[in-house]
This record gives sequence, structure tokens and C-alpha cells, in this order.
Amino acid sequence: MLLKNQILIRTIHEPFCYICMNPIGSDETCCDSCLNQPNNVKEWYFNRIISLGIYKTYESENYNNLPLNIISKLILLLKGKVKKNKKKVADFIADGFFQLLREFPFLFPDNSFILIPPKNDPSEKNQCSHVLNSFLRKLKTEGYSYTDLSSKISRLRDIGKNRDKNRDERFRDIERVHKLEEIDLENKTVLILDDVVTSKATAWDISRELKEKNAGEINILSMGRALLSSTGVMEQDIPNDMEFDELLIYFSNLDCIIEEDKIRKVSINSYSRTHEKIDCLTNEYLIELNFQNMTVKHYCRDFQQRRYLNKSFCKHITKLFLEIKDREGEVFALNRLNFIYQKLHEWDFICE
Repeated sequence: MLLKNQILIRTIHEPFCYICMNPIGSDETCCDSCLNQPNNVKEWYFNRIISLGIYKTYESENYNNLPLNIISKLILLLKGKVKKNKKKVADFIADGFFQLLREFPFLFPDNSFILIPPKNDPSEKNQCSHVLNSFLRKLKTEGYSYTDLSSKISRLRDIGKNRDKNRDERFRDIERVHKLEEIDLENKTVLILDDVVTSKATAWDISRELKEKNAGEINILSMGRALLSSTGVMEQDIPNDMEFDELLIYFSNLDCIIEEDKIRKVSINSYSRTHEKIDCLTNEYLIELNFQNMTVKHYCRDFQQRRYLNKSFCKHITKLFLEIKDREGEVFALNRLNFIYQKLHEWDFICE
């Protein structure tokens, strides 16, 4: 799928669970987590979960968690503390949601309800609101009629962090947490926009509350479906057929798309390549790529402050790979980028 005709993301391919899109075997129609419900779940209440792609991150010693793919990167950018470009990231995700809506029109008939899951603390910024606002603008432009229920649903108590809870604990803790204002939903469809679907506990309890308010069909659009069947080893999970533009978008945190002018202004003053290394001097900074030692060395302010911790590229390193493509050809540049990506957990990004 192309988001806004610019960013290619890998959608989830069949076979997947017809309820929640969890990857399954070729001889299955439904995943174990949907068939074997937790003890306190009598029914799921919702009808379908459709996700833009697989979401997964991996722990990396001395670094932040590493995202599996571009959709995982988009979600982390949206959820992160850095405010820059969040609305642009949300626009890309909302465009993906709208493409899914066109592919599956039953998800959101005209004159339906829509909402995003509430936070534990109502005063806390809900990052899904960026996507919701962009999505609602698209709906309005296309002539959809809808009612936004996001401000009318809340959590009655704080359930804490889910990270260390098992499945049954997640469902037990969230049961009857969500409360919708007294309203008759008149058997109309409700669409929930969410960031990541993992255990389905949040979707289940919100749907339970919506059904008690006379909701009709309930569907969920999520940015990512957590990869439950992961090996836990990034090298074994990542795709091995990424293209040059995909990898550059991934490593640059979308900068090669949304900060194109800044990258264009970076000058490459010197460039040298051996079998093991590529060295470069931009208009201000040195860059060293060592493919034998698996290190990236650089020291601009942006790289020092946050990029190296995420093993991502600043505008200078992004420009260097564009230079490599121009000088050595796309096949060579792709090979070098892919070598970093395939072994990313082993590479060191060093500020010096």
C-alpha cells in the first residue's frame, strides 16, 4: 500500500485470522487467541479488526527499541515524545485508513459512529487524536456523515501498564473500565480507530460498553497488529526484499519525504570508498560507515540528541546514501543499506 502515493508499507498477507488479522497457518481460518477466549470473555462483541500492517519492536542493548518495519516506525513516531512532524505522520496513517475503508466499505457505512480509545488520564494527550482529526477531515471531504463519540467515552479507573501482564490479567483488569455517556446508538455501526492491537482486551471492553448502548456492528481499524508469533529475533522476522527507497524512508524516519528540502541542501565535500569503509565530509561534519566493524560514526547535533539511540539517520547520513546511490549505482547502495538493516541489532551508532 502507498500512503499518500509516497510511502510504501507492507500490508498483512493471507493467511490471517478473519477476525483479528493475526497471522495463521494456511489450513486455519481463525487464530488460537480468538478461538480460545479468556475466562471472563463470553463473546468478542466486535465484528472485525483490520490493520494497516504488522507492528513489532525489538530490544537492543544501549539503544531504544528497534522497529521491525515502516508501519512500526510510523507508530513509534506518533507515540513518541518528539512533537515535530506528528501531524504529517498522522496524515499518512489516516490516508492508509481511508484506503482500507474504500477496500472494505462495510466497516463504516454512512451515518455511523466513530471513536478512539480513551486514555487513563483524560488530561493526557491522546496520540490517536492526530490520526482521528486527519481521518475526519477526509471523511468530510468525501461527503460522509458521522458522529464522533471520542469525547463521550472515558475510563472509570487506571489499569496500569499492560506490558508485564499475561492475557487473562489484561482482560480481567480492563473489564467494565470503559463508560459511554447515556446515549442510544440506534443499532448503527461504530468504528474504533486504534494504534496497536495486541491482546484485543481494549477493543473487547469498549465493544462491550457500545453493545450495552445498543450499537450495531462494531469494527476496528488499527495502525498495527502486534506480531504475536514473532521469534523475538529481529534478523529472523524482517523482510529480505526491501527496496532502496523503502529502506531510506525507514532509516531517515520519513525525512527523505517530509524534510526533502533540508536534505537537498546538505553538501558532500569529499567522498572515499574502500571495500570495508565509506568516509564522507559534508559541509560541516564527518561520517564514517564501517561495514567490517558494523559501526556508523557521526556527530551532528540531531544525531547526538536522538537519532543514534534509535539507530536512525540524520539528514547528513541520509544525503550520504543518496550520494552513494548516485556514485555507485542503486544496486550497490541497496546492498549496503540492506546489510545494515539485516544486522541492525549488531550495528553500533556512535557519536564521535
